[in-house]
Amino acid sequence: MPLSVEKEFVYTFVSKDVESVLKVPVEIPASQPAQDLTGRLFFEHNLPCFIKNDLKEKLEEFIRQETYKLNDVNATESIEKVRNGEVNIDKLAEAWNKVYIQEVKKFAKPEEISQEQQFSEVYHSLIHSPALETLLNLEHTYAMTVDDLIQHRDDDLKHLDQRQQEEMQEAMSNIGTSYRDDDINQLAQRHFENSQMIESKWTSELSNQQEIQKREYREWVKKVHEDTQGSSTPKYMQRVRAMTSNLPDAEEDERQAQIRMEESFTIILGAQMKTTHNLRLLSASILDLCKHKPHTVGGVLVPQPQRLQTAMSLYSNNLCGLIMLVDNRLNSYTGLKKEFAKVCERSTDFHFPNLDQQFAKIEEELKQAADTRKRNTEEVERASLKSSGSTNSNDNQTQDSNGKLYTGDFYITKHSNLSEVHTVFHLVRDDSVRSDISSRHSVILAIRNIIKLCCRYDINTLTIPLLLTHEMHEEMTIPWCMKRAELVFKCVKGFMMEMATYGGTESLTVQFLVPLGISEELFAGISNMLPTIFRLSNPVYMAKSTTKSDSP
Repeated sequence: MPLSVEKEFVYTFVSKDVESVLKVPVEIPASQPAQDLTGRLFFEHNLPCFIKNDLKEKLEEFIRQETYKLNDVNATESIEKVRNGEVNIDKLAEAWNKVYIQEVKKFAKPEEISQEQQFSEVYHSLIHSPALETLLNLEHTYAMTVDDLIQHRDDDLKHLDQRQQEEMQEAMSNIGTSYRDDDINQLAQRHFENSQMIESKWTSELSNQQEIQKREYREWVKKVHEDTQGSSTPKYMQRVRAMTSNLPDAEEDERQAQIRMEESFTIILGAQMKTTHNLRLLSASILDLCKHKPHTVGGVLVPQPQRLQTAMSLYSNNLCGLIMLVDNRLNSYTGLKKEFAKVCERSTDFHFPNLDQQFAKIEEELKQAADTRKRNTEEVERASLKSSGSTNSNDNQTQDSNGKLYTGDFYITKHSNLSEVHTVFHLVRDDSVRSDISSRHSVILAIRNIIKLCCRYDINTLTIPLLLTHEMHEEMTIPWCMKRAELVFKCVKGFMMEMATYGGTESLTVQFLVPLGISEELFAGISNMLPTIFRLSNPVYMAKSTTKSDSP
């Protein structure tokens, strides 16, 4: 079945009593309008101007008639294939149905609002209503229940560990008399199995408790919304308020919040299109931005004030992000990742899947990303070999399809149960960041991509580890820290100016986080460096001049 054919167009005209014939091949269907083709014919064949209109009309009619004939031929051939059984009628009808649904508006299915979208809209309306305090108290009550369960779990595991240590010490002291080597091995194996059984039991109980809380919370949010929309007295919200009114008393030995060093600046970026941004330099642990600190009023535990801001901006265009440096293993078993997982499990996330579920989803998508990266690497290698004229191929691929993470990769998790964070960018780094690096390092380029995502998805507050580490090390001298801070400051400034050219004119708040334990002298040095790199927004003071109208 030909999609296009070439037909000969014949045009006869008389000029100075001489009959001339114009024969040109024309592609059917025409790839250009008849008027454009007429202009080309006049230019190439030096035709007289008085035949222009007639030639255009004849050419349009020729193209129209030949197009109709070609369509008839193609349609006849298609129908014959269907009649002869060469084409599956069901697949053809399915393809046409898909085309109509996707391309023609009146045949498209009406857009369905998912349950998650409905819940987000209901929650957003309630959190900006008088029901705000009730919802926050309900979340706080649930969080305290989970925290109490975790405390019992930790006490149980601690007691088990202490008892096992005593049994092992007694067995080791009586080895050769009451215990043999095989008995010691059996005892160690039994201790391991008991520990695994107790941990599995508590993990299952904690997961069930959080699932129950999440289901109840969503039902209560829906009923409270229906209650507030009705004309009658909001009885259901009163019942929920009564359930959350009796908050427990705070313990007297509650630790006071640690005072942290911080400085704030307002800067201006851009030459013609100037934008104002906020910068903040603070010394704190990265987990302090995630933990909910105890807050008391009159000796009673109440929801932390920061939870109010986090809840009100959850479904908005003013989200908060955090960059956390991790290793190349997608788990939460060791180090900072383990501590972060403990913070996440201390309260139920009512809006997003828990951390383990998000990791499982990321692991599935990571394999697809690895395949894409491998194909891109192969295309780049083929292009470089073709440009160099070499025919040798390298069978040893530097990237594999096992879903491995490399330095500069990052994955994203979403949270609604953290203190000052909605989105966490888990940025993979290696030990190379502890030495001198350049602006082309993988971690630096990853920060550029993260800032780009923030501008695209309304994450207007981003926390960046300034020294690209969360802890102070021996090799991190004052000159080393100053050099690293200068590099990150300049790179982030360039990235922010680049995002402004892409249309990101929103005001951003960038928090530069330095590790705890940094000296006041070094903190002051970094703080003094920042105004030399960024242009501060300072007020201009105008002196009032005395004029004749001002004189008495």
